[in-house]
Amino acid sequence: MSTTEREQATCNFFRNDRYVFENSEALCDAHFDKSLCWYNVTRGDTRYRTCPFKFCLSKVGCADVAATLRVQRTCFENGTWGEPLYNGCIQVLTEHKECIAGFCQRCPDPLRDFVMNMSLFLSVLSVLLMVVALILFCSFNSIQCRRLSIHKNLAAAFVFRFALLAIWNVANTSNQFYDCTHFHSVPRIDLEWICKGLLWLVIYFQVASVIWMVIEGGYLYSRFTVYAMRSCEPPFWMFLLGGWGAPFCIVMVWTIIHQYQTKFVANSFCWLPYAKGIDMWILAGTMGAAILVNCLFLLGIVAILVQKFRSENTAESKKIWRTIKATLLLVPLLGVSNIPLFYEPDHPSGAYMLISAILQHSQGIFVAVLYCFLNSEIQNAVRRKLGNWRCRWLQNRDFETQRTYVPETGIVNKRHGIPMEQLEGVSDSHSQKSTKGEASTN
Repeated sequence: MSTTEREQATCNFFRNDRYVFENSEALCDAHFDKSLCWYNVTRGDTRYRTCPFKFCLSKVGCADVAATLRVQRTCFENGTWGEPLYNGCIQVLTEHKECIAGFCQRCPDPLRDFVMNMSLFLSVLSVLLMVVALILFCSFNSIQCRRLSIHKNLAAAFVFRFALLAIWNVANTSNQFYDCTHFHSVPRIDLEWICKGLLWLVIYFQVASVIWMVIEGGYLYSRFTVYAMRSCEPPFWMFLLGGWGAPFCIVMVWTIIHQYQTKFVANSFCWLPYAKGIDMWILAGTMGAAILVNCLFLLGIVAILVQKFRSENTAESKKIWRTIKATLLLVPLLGVSNIPLFYEPDHPSGAYMLISAILQHSQGIFVAVLYCFLNSEIQNAVRRKLGNWRCRWLQNRDFETQRTYVPETGIVNKRHGIPMEQLEGVSDSHSQKSTKGEASTN
């Protein structure tokens, strides 16, 4: 309930015949001037009230502004009200805007500001780590396989998801889609299509990242069951169709239904709040079912592995087991972290806001660490690459050596240390002289 609605409800209560002030004959009747309710004022007196703003009292000097610049109204002797004087409030609007919540400005809230900064930091960190992971996945030909291709698409989904989520948060906190020249911000209808497009992409990549997690679990399960004894695999375009095409269809269905429902909502802008309404269960149900299916996949894999490890302990099984352990850790994390998308309370508490921000914006960090940085195949490939670079660097170094002639015993000492090239020149000249001498003798 806004301040104006609360004041009007107060006046309606006091004007009720069942409520009577003491010595009511000496008072002016309760009256609502479209902003404040004036009541319980003795005839001939002047009443002062705080301006109908939300003052940011935590800011330096704003408490004095709120106490000094107020509204006044006089109750005349005949029981009528004079005109309310809002000069002080007008002065607040013109000279002390920083002291009130309005014009797209909110009062400082340490917890809210911390949560927003934490969300932005975790989103940016997730994007950076996932980009590094994606580069590592694509850099080594020796480890390329179908499983790694699925890892690449999962990483790409998370990169786009958190990059767009960071842009969405920055755009909303900086009020890019609202006109802040009015006390109550006005939506910029000309930018609504950009706002909707950005929100659509955020939701799409959120669904896509969960679907690719299902594909991860389904592929691992297939390696132990359906295709365990076969050399052929389904074409990769089927994985792409499921990972990118299925989320597109699901989000489009939600878009059509949500767009139709928002037509009947007054002052609706940019599908907000999009997390409310029955149609939200199109997205929530899809992701919830995907996470449940993934858990069933992994439980089946664990059961197969327990039986398999009793009979054999191959290197390939160890590699797959390490991947499964990473997936087992991620599936519960992804399931819990998407709860804020399924349900958003009307008045979220500080703990809810903080936990939701950490869970939703740190998923990329866990995916990058578990699937890439702690992956032994990636670590070994990086070591080999660094070793090759080191060998090439050593081979390309210019080791210049100077050959010197070490004479035998009896050779003149002045030749010691003469470079081989000069020595060869000297020896040639000596040989030529000796040849000439022999010719003359003959």
